Amino acid sequence: MEYYGLPPGFWKEFMIIMGAVLILMIAIPAILRRRMGADKKKRFSYNHINEFHKKGDWALRISFTISLIAGVIIFRTNPFIVLFISGLFSVSQLGFQAYVEWEFTENRKNYKVTIVEIGLTFIAFIGVLLWLKI
Repeated sequence: MEYYGLPPGFWKEFMIIMGAVLILMIAIPAILRRRMGADKKKRFSYNHINEFHKKGDWALRISFTISLIAGVIIFRTNPFIVLFISGLFSVSQLGFQAYVEWEFTENRKNYKVTIVEIGLTFIAFIGVLLWLKI
């Protein structure tokens, strides 16, 4: 039988998936930071370590914005490309942050938690792609 709109049970699945993603992205790194002795991160703020980190982070953001706009215009019929660009941006920004934490911070445990965050981001991204069946 054909139906229009969202399939039955979509919101239930969506809430389960988003709950799992939130646990992966927020709870596990917070627990690891506490157990490993890494510095606590402020939520919703720019935690730039130095001027190099600030400039590199903004360069990544600007290139992401340009790539995203170009991806939406060029690949209008294939939303997978835009989703891939978003995932690539998240992983590359965390990778750059891990490098800066490894190179410039006094507490060397910070970069280890960021590397774990890269893995969790990748797992969450793959999980959402599998849920969307792309």
